[in-house]
Amino acid sequence: YDPNPYIYTSYRSLTNSWPRSLHSWTYLHNETTNIFSHLIPAVILLFSHGWLYEYLHARHAHLTHFDWTVISTQLLSGVICLLVSAVYHTGLNHSEGVAGNWLRCDYAGIMECMVGCFGSGLHFGFYCCPGVKWFYWGVIGVLSSMNAVFLLNPRFSGPKWRRVRLGSFIGTGLSAFVPIAHAWVLWGPVYLWNVGVPYYLLEGLLLLIGCWFWERRYPESKYPGKFDIWGHSHTTWHVFVTLAILAHIAGLLSAMDYIYSQGCFIPT
Repeated sequence: YDPNPYIYTSYRSLTNSWPRSLHSWTYLHNETTNIFSHLIPAVILLFSHGWLYEYLHARHAHLTHFDWTVISTQLLSGVICLLVSAVYHTGLNHSEGVAGNWLRCDYAGIMECMVGCFGSGLHFGFYCCPGVKWFYWGVIGVLSSMNAVFLLNPRFSGPKWRRVRLGSFIGTGLSAFVPIAHAWVLWGPVYLWNVGVPYYLLEGLLLLIGCWFWERRYPESKYPGKFDIWGHSHTTWHVFVTLAILAHIAGLLSAMDYIYSQGCFIPT
């Protein structure tokens, strides 16, 4: 129940059973790489949580509970996004109803990860301006809620809405340039460099590249039937999503280093 006209073989039979769908983890098919390209990073991120806590406490003796909560929430939002994606791809051969429900869960997982990225980036970007930070938190909350109402409506789940759904994700992501521009006007490019913005720009670039592969269905659209199991567009998209999550986390750690070394010194 995930139509791709350029993938011809290695489809699983319908199961109407979660145990039987989960059993497909044990053999090769055209969803194998989609499942494990997000399942494996999700497990790694989950188990790195405790290590990162110890690392940050050792690096920053005065790490605040709220700052750690922001980092932790970002990690968990990435884990949830990746795990939900893996479950969705696992259940695609369960039944049409289950596949449709988990597709919307997949959209919700992407949205909550985007909210986590926005929230954590804004926290350290406007660390010394809590009023501005809370304002932008409210804005992204409203935008994400509006987006969720559209994405979670079953009417808009069909293939004909594919590009519209993609546009809604990209549009929400591009709204990040508003607070970035605001910080540039207030404090200049050096400050942006120090609070992780280069990593966030890399994150955005990775997502845009991944979106291109997903939307164009490349390379299978050019070579139908040649990438049924390995290297098709959806797996490539998954890889770029994972790299983008890692880039964002790197940006947060870079911003935290700067904030904890400078305090609330704001360049003028």
